[in-house]
Amino acid sequence: MPDYANEPKIDFAVFKNKYAKTDRHPSEVGKIEFTREFLKVMVDRAKTGTMPVLRVAMWERTSKAGMPYKNFRLELEQKKAQEPEPQVVEEESGGDDGLPF
Repeated sequence: MPDYANEPKIDFAVFKNKYAKTDRHPSEVGKIEFTREFLKVMVDRAKTGTMPVLRVAMWERTSKAGMPYKNFRLELEQKKAQEPEPQVVEEESGGDDGLPF
């Protein structure tokens, strides 16, 4: 299982849009502030040829003022660890192994 403890994370909240007048306005709004550390890791991954993939999680919360909101977390998806390829163990025959010495 990937270890996300050392990966940069961004938390942000989405609240009910109290300024919405019609159904064309968004029902919920929020903002995300990307940290330099988070952006640096994303750029470093992109430079290696791997496009960064973000994982998102959401919790429904209530503010101290009693306003319900959704709290989100963005994390960079970790690369899946590749299983090491099994190494072929050749039997020693005492014969010619192809080595020059």
